[in-house]
Amino acid sequence: MAEKGFSVGGVLTAFFLGGLVGAGLALLFAPASGEEIRERLRATGEEARGRVREKTQELKIRAEELKERAEELRARLLTEAEELKSKSLETLEEAKRVLEEAIEAGKEAMRREKEKLTQKLKGDQAAASV
Repeated sequence: MAEKGFSVGGVLTAFFLGGLVGAGLALLFAPASGEEIRERLRATGEEARGRVREKTQELKIRAEELKERAEELRARLLTEAEELKSKSLETLEEAKRVLEEAIEAGKEAMRREKEKLTQKLKGDQAAASV
């Protein structure tokens, strides 16, 4: 019922008010003696109380089921969030490692090119001085 925006208290209040109005109308239009009317009202009241108890019990059971489901969903979400966090950290570490390797490879390539250029310059200077 709460899914449609109705509270349990509001529904029960409306139920009781409807019962009272129905009982009042029954008194006004019933071609029966006072004793018969009182007996019918008593029986109707007990029947209504029984239905209210049943509905209340059903609502309690449904609320417990929803609470359990919410707890299960919460636990599953926490587990999935932890897994995602772990995978994200692993991916970040891998990316960091690859980047560090690329930087080192770039430094090494730059060092080799510098050595080649230095050797070439020395060769050109030696050839120029001869």
